[in-house]
Amino acid sequence: MLKIGSKIKDVEDGDCYFVGVVTELNQFKGVKTYKVTQVIWDDKEWLDDEYIGQTIEPKWWYIQLYNSAI
Repeated sequence: MLKIGSKIKDVEDGDCYFVGVVTELNQFKGVKTYKVTQVIWDDKEWLDDEYIGQTIEPKWWYIQLYNSAI
């Protein structure tokens, strides 16, 4: 279940996604905003991406809870 503080993936496709922490939920209990903590593009981590540290609205196709063991 999503809640403020949940770690999520905002997925563009299988090997391109943002990882972040939920900062605000919408009225349907979905993600309204999250703070980007990691950017993965083409299976590579982009350590200096401009989105890291920003609080943004979901950007890509779908949101899922993040499991760092994946």
